[in-house]
Amino acid sequence: MNYIIKSMLTVTATISLTLFAGETKEVSFNINGMTCQGCAGKVSLVLDKAVGVSNYNVSVENKNCKISYDAALTNPEAIKAELSKTQFTISDVVNEKQNSSVLSWLKNLFN
Repeated sequence: MNYIIKSMLTVTATISLTLFAGETKEVSFNINGMTCQGCAGKVSLVLDKAVGVSNYNVSVENKNCKISYDAALTNPEAIKAELSKTQFTISDVVNEKQNSSVLSWLKNLFN
């Protein structure tokens, strides 16, 4: 019985956090000057510390970085400012995509 109550509370908390968390968006930046995995590591260090960044993929080959972020905590301009702390040249936003999901739809329904 105690296990069932704990499980229900965990599920309820998870759903609440998901519904009321900020909207997840994606943005890509061109990063000129990266030549090796060490360069990608420098970009990764900055993104690891950036508030609101939930996931990213740095590509030395494509000279870009795709970033998922919480729109309630940050925005593309703030992420670009963080990336500018590296010695690389950061271009303007290449594209911005909003993740659409059932949970995003439900969140928008109740807001």
